Amino acid sequence: MKIRTMAAGLIAALTLGGAQVALASPEDGVAAWKAFVAQNGDGAGRSKFVDALGSPEALAIAKRWAALRGYDAPGLLAQAKLPPELKPGTVINASNVDAPWLKDFILPALAERFKDSGWFGWKQAVIVPTASYYMPKGTLEQTEDAKAKGIAFNATPDGNLLTPDGKFALSTQGALPFLNPKDGLEATWSFVAHGIANDNLNFHPITMDVCNSSSSLERQYKAELWWQKMHGRKDVAPFGDIGGMDGVVEGGAVYFTDPRDVRGLSGVRKRFADAKKEDDFKVFVPTLKRTRILSATDGQDPLAAGLELIWDDWRAYWVKTDLSKFDYKIVGESWTLGFPQTGHFYQAATRAGSCAVDTVELELRPVIILEISDKTGKYIYSKRRIYLDKEFYYPVANEFFDARGNLMRVWYDSRDWTPQTGQAQWRQVALWNVISKRVSWLEMQSRWQDLDTNPTPSLFDIDQLRDYK
Repeated sequence: MKIRTMAAGLIAALTLGGAQVALASPEDGVAAWKAFVAQNGDGAGRSKFVDALGSPEALAIAKRWAALRGYDAPGLLAQAKLPPELKPGTVINASNVDAPWLKDFILPALAERFKDSGWFGWKQAVIVPTASYYMPKGTLEQTEDAKAKGIAFNATPDGNLLTPDGKFALSTQGALPFLNPKDGLEATWSFVAHGIANDNLNFHPITMDVCNSSSSLERQYKAELWWQKMHGRKDVAPFGDIGGMDGVVEGGAVYFTDPRDVRGLSGVRKRFADAKKEDDFKVFVPTLKRTRILSATDGQDPLAAGLELIWDDWRAYWVKTDLSKFDYKIVGESWTLGFPQTGHFYQAATRAGSCAVDTVELELRPVIILEISDKTGKYIYSKRRIYLDKEFYYPVANEFFDARGNLMRVWYDSRDWTPQTGQAQWRQVALWNVISKRVSWLEMQSRWQDLDTNPTPSLFDIDQLRDYK
């Protein structure tokens, strides 16, 4: 895939008064989806997605976000010069995946999956229309308020994000800090502030299938998983701040239920806003009957044996911002194909067994290409290349490179996203290692019922979580 490199003045040329010049037209995305369903059928539940996307509540939030940014994805698409073949309804498979009209809009590692039937083969993809995605209403209201008050957030050289009065931004409020990031550091902070696009998260369960290089299912893990935003909460009760979490941005907790020899393995990681303060990171290992206190270095370890998912890849990226250890650069901008956020209504990808893909839907998304490069030579990845959605501030795709600079892992996912509220959890994650030829395929069942009371504070205390079941 060709990366269109950004000259110094390109972002400025695309902006006017801090926002990109593109007509805000979320209805265009809805109309395109309706036409697509009329021509291609309802599939596994497309009509329900379209109805939600075109609901008055969804359109109202979409338009307010578009007004803040100065653009939305359908508006950007209307101005883009794209090949005519790259349209909704086009089927991608081994016969055309190398076509000239496609190569600049699909990552090579994704294109390869349609050509390699021997390992993690993908039969076909169908291009679906470009919709408008956005974060929750609570984040919207706080970002609107910050903009109205002229609040300017400060990404400091020591790795902190501060409010104008010097407070840690993400542990005191819930506004998105940079709507139109002008450099890699600001883009990273917008991604970090995206968080889980919700106040609470609850998976019951998350299933993780581990496939080997022979495309055989090697192992299946199941776990309960929770996440919580600690401050600036406006969408899910309790509102405002979570008691006893001063200085903590968010926390994640996981408890493995299967297989039997892993059952009881649990971990809690709480992220402090202060860049100088190590995360509160503890894991209980049932076979040892011990709780281990982990450091940031241990974030490079897999959650469980055989998984491609490491602790630092929780929610796609959970690494402390640190300019002494990493460089943050915007290296380009483009359109790229990724999974649509349809998981609340139906799965974007259907598998052939556990270790191959039968059909996947792909959607063109406008992205800025963010590279986070290791400066120490000690981190597991020499570089992360993040294709950050210009509208959703979340990756359309991730590429992770090993210490030698070779592509190592690739990540695509589809969210359980609700258009009427903008709240999201996760539905599917495809994470594969192109060197070892191993795959971790994650399926999440989001628990939306009683999300205001679950997770409970006890789940973020390892001494209580270890006795969860």
